[in-house]
Amino acid sequence: MAQHFLLSPAARDMSALDVARMREATAYKLFRLARWPETDGKTYCPDCGNLRCYEMSRTRFECSERQCRKVFTVTSGTVFASRKLPFKKMVFAIWLSANSVKGKAARHRQISLTCTY
Repeated sequence: MAQHFLLSPAARDMSALDVARMREATAYKLFRLARWPETDGKTYCPDCGNLRCYEMSRTRFECSERQCRKVFTVTSGTVFASRKLPFKKMVFAIWLSANSVKGKAARHRQISLTCTY
């Protein structure tokens, strides 16, 4: 019989304590690597695919293509778009859902993260 994923060594590479100790910059880097894994976290435009993007601020980018000029963030086009949560809380929300056998109920996640649904 196959072993459940949560019991395998692959599921134990990040603990709740690791997420709790994580800095905001590290959580942001995780989001960048998850968003753009094939370019090692280097940004590209999600609209046109242009690899040359300007960094407007710490978290906002602009496409350098003349016809596009789209402004985007790491969370643009994801379920976390237009959320005001810190990246660390978003990583913890993902961790809670991924490390539960049947996921976490929205109310339990709300209590754990001290934020609204």
